[in-house]
Amino acid sequence: MNIKGLTLARISEMVGGTLKGDGERIITSITSPEAPCPGSISPLWEKKLVHDVDPEAVLLTKEGWIREGGEGVEVKDPRRALVTLLEYFDNERRAELPGTHETAVISKSAVIGRDVTIGPGCVVSDHCRIGDGCTLVGNVWLGKHVSIGDNTVIEPGVVIYDRSSLGRSCLVHANAVIGCEGFGFMPDAEKGLLRIPQIGTVVIEDGVEIGVCSSIDRGTFGETKISRGTKIDSHVKVAHNCEVGEYCIIVAQTGLAGSSTLGDRVTMAAQSGVGNHAKVGDGVVAAGRSGITNDIPSGMVVSGFPAIDHKEALRQMVALRQLPDLVKNVKRIEKMLDGLKPEKE
Repeated sequence: MNIKGLTLARISEMVGGTLKGDGERIITSITSPEAPCPGSISPLWEKKLVHDVDPEAVLLTKEGWIREGGEGVEVKDPRRALVTLLEYFDNERRAELPGTHETAVISKSAVIGRDVTIGPGCVVSDHCRIGDGCTLVGNVWLGKHVSIGDNTVIEPGVVIYDRSSLGRSCLVHANAVIGCEGFGFMPDAEKGLLRIPQIGTVVIEDGVEIGVCSSIDRGTFGETKISRGTKIDSHVKVAHNCEVGEYCIIVAQTGLAGSSTLGDRVTMAAQSGVGNHAKVGDGVVAAGRSGITNDIPSGMVVSGFPAIDHKEALRQMVALRQLPDLVKNVKRIEKMLDGLKPEKE
């Protein structure tokens, strides 16, 4: 892959930093400061790692951290500067994708915007609408009446079912499934389990990212909604009729049961879960493996199963660890008391 390089001077301009060394040095990649390679720049923001830096490394680091005679760019916030560089190199990578591949199948009734890339094996069904600047990398399947907003990127193997809607500047990673049928059954005296049809939709707002192999079920009726700016990690399950607020973070292997609700800026750590119809308030943080079974007020940090205030959960954990010693002490006291009992005549 041919990545267009940047001069060190241009990087300094992009990130608002101070240039150190040769401004004409060409940078084509980003590497670790412990193992640089020719043409690379290395981010560094942890003071404890300064002594491990290779002397030849070109650094993107904090002000005053580049040694005398060293090269790089000094900035106030290296992590934010790194994001700027990563965005540049990522856009360069995506810019090399071809236009519409000859093996793509596109319905005559589909409406395709300007500067759209549709890769090999993609299927765009009847009455789909794809906005300007979108990319379907390859083997993407769009059902009927699917709507994709401008500048959205959909990676290989993604399936988006009928009438699902994605906003602008979304990113859907490989093998995610959007708008699939929810898991709905009810006991029935004759049939054992009666399947409940799911006829709703999925609405995904602008700037949402969905990780590898995650799935978002359509509503039983009505919609399942993922609001603006939310980031969903890999292997996450969002069930029918869930509502996820703005700028939430949902980490790997988390599950949201049917009709549960997350407020804005909620963080669900790995392997956590929310039960049916539970409501999680704005700004809540659920620790890894938390199981939320009841409503959680805004601003709380919770952990455990069932999830409770995190500090209380820690106190309970400490008490639980003391339980074996407590049992030993109780048995010792019982033995002492038995020795004090009067002998029977």
